[in-house]
This record gives sequence, structure tokens and C-alpha cells, in this order.
Amino acid sequence: MKLTLLKNKRLIVTIFIMIIFITSCTNNENKTFLLEIQDGTTFYSVGQGHILDLDSVIEFPSVIRSSGNKPVETKFTGIELTKLFDSLNINLSGKSKITFNALDGYMVVLDIEEIYEPKNVYLVLKRDGEYLKSQKQGGSGPYQIVIRRDPFSQRWCKHVGEIIIE
Repeated sequence: MKLTLLKNKRLIVTIFIMIIFITSCTNNENKTFLLEIQDGTTFYSVGQGHILDLDSVIEFPSVIRSSGNKPVETKFTGIELTKLFDSLNINLSGKSKITFNALDGYMVVLDIEEIYEPKNVYLVLKRDGEYLKSQKQGGSGPYQIVIRRDPFSQRWCKHVGEIIIE
């Protein structure tokens, strides 16, 4: 009888620990995802918590245009790319381009001049107040590049996992 009770207690504790672990993983999936930034031989790993703690994070309106669908007005939360680089003390002088590599293999390359255009290139983490979901969850995150002066959203980059400064 005592042995059965002990086994039941262990089972209950094990199940309880598993529930806590699974809940914490699903609640924090997007919040803990690290973005890798490479500037020459220097590497940075930036989490969403770091980005959201910056004063220059804003919410801004945008229109998503997708072929065959009606344009959708939305609000993104993110940071202008130059301000993110400033927060990490990354100097862009002498650089010519920035490559955004997505987790699904997609890649977008922007000239440095386009990055310097005010209020143009943003790294976003949220859409309509919700964290961007991963590709596995059917979303466009956990990070996305939004180019506000790209009228048809053709060069936006979903699922960004790496930024390379050259």
C-alpha cells in the first residue's frame, strides 16, 4: 500500500513538472528567440526582450499586399534597424549592404543607403499587438523585416534568423 502511494506521488510530481515545462516553452517561444547579427568577425545574439526594452521601439501602421488578396491594414511593433544597430554600438560606416537570412532559406539584400532612409526599414516582432508566430505555427516570425517604402511588400523578409552586415 505504501509503495503504491509513493509511486502515485512520484507520477503526480512528474506530470506536474512536465506541465510546467510545456507551458513555459509555449508561452515563451517567441519571446526568447535569438536573432544573430554578424558584423565582420563580430557576432551578436539579440533577444526580443532586449529589443522591446529599447526606447525606440514603436508601433506603426502598414498595409500588407499579397497577390490575389485584398490589402490588409495592420499595425506592427518593431524598431528601425539603424536604431537597433546603434543600441548594439554597431557602426555602419564603410559598409555597403545588409543581408537578411530567413530560417526557411529566403534571403533579402538591401543597400546601406536604403537602411539609412528615415522611417523605412524595421525589424518587427509583433503584429496587431501579438508576437509574430513562427513558420511552424503558420506565422511570419519570430522576426520580420518590413520596408515601408516598398509599396507591394515584395522585399519584406519573414522568419528572419540572421543579419549579415557587409
